[in-house]
Order: sequence, then C-alpha cells, then structure tokens
Amino acid sequence: MKAVVDVAEVEKLLAGGAQIVEVLPRAEYEEMHLPGARSIPLAELPARADELLRDRPVVVYCWDYQCDLSPRAAAWLVQLGFSEVYDFVAGKVAWMASGLPTEGTSPDTSRAGYLAGEAATCDLDDDLASVIDRVRSEGVVVVVDGNGVVLGAVRRSALELPPDSVVADVMRAAPRTIRPDISAEDVRKIFKGSKTDTVIVSTLSGELLGVIHRQDVMPAR
Repeated sequence: MKAVVDVAEVEKLLAGGAQIVEVLPRAEYEEMHLPGARSIPLAELPARADELLRDRPVVVYCWDYQCDLSPRAAAWLVQLGFSEVYDFVAGKVAWMASGLPTEGTSPDTSRAGYLAGEAATCDLDDDLASVIDRVRSEGVVVVVDGNGVVLGAVRRSALELPPDSVVADVMRAAPRTIRPDISAEDVRKIFKGSKTDTVIVSTLSGELLGVIHRQDVMPAR
C-alpha cells in the first residue's frame, strides 16, 4: 500500500511510531532534516531497504512538490514488499513552512519562525478605539479568525480614521505574510526592499505565528 500524506498526517504517523526516511542526497540531510529521520538516498534504497522494519509504517520524503524522489522511493518500497508506505510529497519545505522543528547543521534559529515574536491581534468586529494603543506601540495589529488564521492587518495609517470605525472596514485585507522557513537573511532583504517596519509570519495553512520587527533583524545605524 502507498498513500500520500500531508504535514498533519505525518505528525500523527510519527507519534504512532512510524519510521521516516529522507531520500535526498546525504549532504542535504546533514544540513536539515525532520526530527528522527534516517538518511537513505534514493540510489541506495534498494540495497539498504533491510535497514527498515517491515512491521512498521514507513514515511518517505524529499524536498518539495517539484521533487520526484519521494514518490519513486515509495514505489520502490512497495516493490520490495513493504505493506504500509506513505509518501510525504510536500516534503521538507512544507514541514518547515508549518513552523515545525528540524535537526541538522542549519539551526532553526536562523529562520523566520524563530525570529517571530508575539503579535497583537484583534477580531473583525472590534472597533478601532480598542486597538489603537496597540497599533501605536506595535506598528501593526493582526486581524485573525477564531482559528488564528490571518484575515488582515491594522497599521499606523489607520490611526487617522474615526476611532469608532470597525476593524473590518479599515484593515488592510490580505497583508503580505512570510513562511517560518524563510532565512534571516531573506527577512533582512524584505526590510531593505520595503518601507514596512513589521512582517507577519504565518504557516502554510495561514495561521499566525507572530511578527518580526525591523529593529529585531536590521543592524543599528
């Protein structure tokens, strides 16, 4: 059996004792891999399949949707007689972009998910008066739904509007967000190339992780 699984399903499988295998070249594994993953590059898989337990599920992954190594690895394992094989086709990129930890020589501390601090939030039906102090102090208040999904942002430009305005009417809809796997260097490039003082960090499913302020990553002048 071979099945395609997403991030949440991989988490459940690992919690249940599944084996996980990265089939990218060893150097990429060493730099960054999912916690507890074993490195078996695709070219070595037929010869090394016996390193895996046949009575436990096996999850294989590579880099992202554009990489075909994990589908090929899953097909190989089925051919080799493994009965429960899962292809995490979204791969390492999706795992990191969901704000989940990795292991390897490239530390989590070098990415946006670690740099993000707590964000001020509000609801669509709040009035501007209730968030105005937080906008002044934080630079942005993120509008979220009941599941923490980013709906919009109230920035300092809204301070000139009537305080009884409803947030839904004055927020900036669909503000730019970045994923937690973005490198600190790329975050600095965003600030260098724009006038914004804060960047919103969210997961692949749109859930708010936090915000990064310009002064947190840019060198003082």
